[in-house]
Amino acid sequence: MKSGLSLLLPVLFSVLTWVTASSQTVNVQNGVIDLRQISNQDKFIINLDGEWEFYWNRFLFPNNFKGSVKPGPDFFAKVPSYWTDYKNTGLKINKYGIATYRMTILLPVNYRKRLAFDVPVFDSAFDLWVNDTLLTSNGQTGKSEEEEKPDYHPSFVKYMPEKDTLFVIVNISNFHHRRGGFWLPMKLGTFMEINKKKANSWAGQYATMSMLIGFALFFLIFFYLYPKDRIMAFFSVALIGLALRPLFTSQYLINDFLQISWLWIVRFEYLSLYLILLGMTWFSASLYPSRFIKISSWIVTCIFILSIIIILVTPVKIFSYCVIGVYPIMFFLMIYLLVKSFTGLLKRQIVDTVYFLAFIFLTLSSIHDIMVSLGRANVHFGYVMSFVIVVFIFLQAVLLLYKWVLNFYEKERLHKQLEFMNKNLEILVNERTLELKTRNEEIETQNTRIALQNKQLSETLHLKNRIFSVIAHDLRSPVVNILYMLNLLKEDEYKEKYDTFANSSIQYAQLVINLLENMLVWGRGQEDKIKFSPAKQDLANLILTNLSIFKETSDRKDISVNFTQIGNSTAYFDKDLIDIVVRNLLSNAVKYTNRGGRISILVKDRSNTEEGVLLKICDNGIGINPQKQKNLFTSSEIESTPGTENEKGTGLGLKLCNELVKINNGSISIESKEGEGTCFMIVLPDEKPAKPE
Repeated sequence: MKSGLSLLLPVLFSVLTWVTASSQTVNVQNGVIDLRQISNQDKFIINLDGEWEFYWNRFLFPNNFKGSVKPGPDFFAKVPSYWTDYKNTGLKINKYGIATYRMTILLPVNYRKRLAFDVPVFDSAFDLWVNDTLLTSNGQTGKSEEEEKPDYHPSFVKYMPEKDTLFVIVNISNFHHRRGGFWLPMKLGTFMEINKKKANSWAGQYATMSMLIGFALFFLIFFYLYPKDRIMAFFSVALIGLALRPLFTSQYLINDFLQISWLWIVRFEYLSLYLILLGMTWFSASLYPSRFIKISSWIVTCIFILSIIIILVTPVKIFSYCVIGVYPIMFFLMIYLLVKSFTGLLKRQIVDTVYFLAFIFLTLSSIHDIMVSLGRANVHFGYVMSFVIVVFIFLQAVLLLYKWVLNFYEKERLHKQLEFMNKNLEILVNERTLELKTRNEEIETQNTRIALQNKQLSETLHLKNRIFSVIAHDLRSPVVNILYMLNLLKEDEYKEKYDTFANSSIQYAQLVINLLENMLVWGRGQEDKIKFSPAKQDLANLILTNLSIFKETSDRKDISVNFTQIGNSTAYFDKDLIDIVVRNLLSNAVKYTNRGGRISILVKDRSNTEEGVLLKICDNGIGINPQKQKNLFTSSEIESTPGTENEKGTGLGLKLCNELVKINNGSISIESKEGEGTCFMIVLPDEKPAKPE
């Protein structure tokens, strides 16, 4: 968790540094921007921010500035900004009205390279003129609410300059929104750079939107599986709202799919915002529950429901005021989350420490997006909340896995407590048994039987606990390795190693399957529930199938495998049970054979001597010492020996093989010498055994 934080903070810092560094270095001053000394004339992008000429309550056109008497500006207005923010100008500027913005661009001498304008949306309609050309429009400007037709369609317009001086005029009218004007920066640059930036912006927003929808579905599925964890449900609601935002803000991606009215674009913009805040409000209440936040969440929910009704039944000029109530609610939520997470940080709780850092970045991005929406941001790189949320989603997923790990350790702790209690209970039972022995002979006999059963139960529990301990260790290791390699494959630098990681993952998955299958069959055997369905089967086919499973593993250790069949290979056995036996023996042969070794498999028909069918699996591996061979199939202790390349095992395999062969009315034996190798011989009946009379 700490290493994740150390990697995350530099990434976030680098992103913020890059974004800040990408801001403009040339401004419009007194209505003029001088690009004659621009460093790279072939590749540049400039934000046309600064002091534009401002003409209130007038529509002016290029012809108005060609005469000997040119109109003078009312003042030089800061762009981008809403015109309602212009104070102390000597003019009474209303939220509804018309205005003309004008500025002059000085290009390098004889600059005739193709340029492009990245034109955002304005409230509520506009016309953009460059010299004598009407370059683009949004909606229909008008001098009254009836004449105006608002619209939101960001524009990307190419322009080939014919002069060294460009006169840019933007006529804006607003009679439908509570604010009017120039609230996002307009950009000028070389055609390829503007085109590339625009394409990257679209691609980034589509990628972010897809990722948010994917994670929203992931957390909803998680909530469906674990309905008690409501945090995931509320977080999903917020993610859905965030995924919808790019459709109705910034690039207005909804225009790529269908044409809807300006009124409904703004309505959906506000509705998605309320959906985000509603989800985050209840997310906060579930993450840090208290009576105060629960009551506050219900109050906020009622406010949002009322606001949604207002949005759906009133025009933009009325319901746009609803957003004013959003800012204090966002401020309240962020303060609450920061205080609660900071309290956990002081207690040195890792989860709260991560949340505290994440909430700081969320707070900064929220403040920035609010400033952008108000046209008051000093650094203009659009809305950033969706991108910061992607990082927050990653943290949320990491914390989810972290909680799972904690729960696992908690279960282990409770298991140990239960085991301790069982041991004490056994002592009490034994004491009570001794006491009852003194009473009468009949009770003594009964208690002796109970004591014996308790002893057997204790041994069984001890054996099972030992098995579960080995399984838990050996099962966790390959699963962790698979997860680790899958995470590495998400990184570009590791994609070239896809085949290597995929093969390793297959190997680990096969190990997990073998462990689980051995465990399940052993467990059924302990409860006498193994299903035995024998029939006439081809033993050779079974062996060939298993050889294909271990081909990759044996090839990796350069082990040669030879299979020989003498006579008929048909025997009478249960296919599933003998399949487990063959797989375990082949797995051991590969595991304990050195690199470059060999494995020999023989199937021999001995039915003519009424000795059944012989299966012999031999290797020239490390062998087994004589002392171990004596108790190899019968020892009650669980002991696993690592393979020649430290391969893991459970110690159950050979004991399981012995039991399964006996169930199939067969026999198993071993011949081994340390340093020379091992042979396992299995004899299976060739016909159905006759029932004893």
